[in-house]
Amino acid sequence: MQCTAITGNGRSQIDADVAIEKSFDLIVNRAHIATFLASPQELDALATGFLLCEGLARSADEIASIDVRDGTIVCKLNLQSYGRTGEIHPISSTVCFEQKIIFDAIDEFKKRGQLWRRTGGTHSSIISSPAGDVLAFSEDVSRACSVDKVVGKAVLSGIDPADCMLATTGRLSVTMVAKAARAGFPLIASKAAPMSEGVRLAERSGITLVAFARRPNLYVYTGEQRVVLSLSG
Repeated sequence: MQCTAITGNGRSQIDADVAIEKSFDLIVNRAHIATFLASPQELDALATGFLLCEGLARSADEIASIDVRDGTIVCKLNLQSYGRTGEIHPISSTVCFEQKIIFDAIDEFKKRGQLWRRTGGTHSSIISSPAGDVLAFSEDVSRACSVDKVVGKAVLSGIDPADCMLATTGRLSVTMVAKAARAGFPLIASKAAPMSEGVRLAERSGITLVAFARRPNLYVYTGEQRVVLSLSG
């Protein structure tokens, strides 16, 4: 898209990359469940992750089918799954993550965020193992949809969130923490700030919440036993 650049050298017309945002309706078992404003990629993963992160399904096996039709995502859930509420079960995992592994995951956002580098208009999310392996990555114009997509990609690949860390660029609101809790992550980290209700939910659900993770510092608001100090990094 064209815009007017006003700099120390005056005005000029330039072509600028702008992140694409589109509206998608989610239909589950013939009922309208949600409308997303999201990037138009990885829509199967978006639907899968949303169903898991909102507690409508507990595993990918409970999702019978996903069909993307223009601006509509049509899902069918097994009957025993349909109508389930989004309850949150306490996280009891004893898995730990080194401080360096958390920083490394945050560093990956700049390396992998191609849309962000071009437009500056996306959020990113990463799923990482305790060893520091990046198991899934996604970016989207919506911070919530970036989480839904990365969870969907991971689960469809057979990855168990109970053994992983979820890192994201967005603020850790109660909505974001709830998604992590329902998906089963023991730790959620962000380079951004936490919100008060997000911290309270993390405390109640047994999740480790790490915010402002920017080398050389990070801040652990709940569940500090899962964060191990590194000798370097």
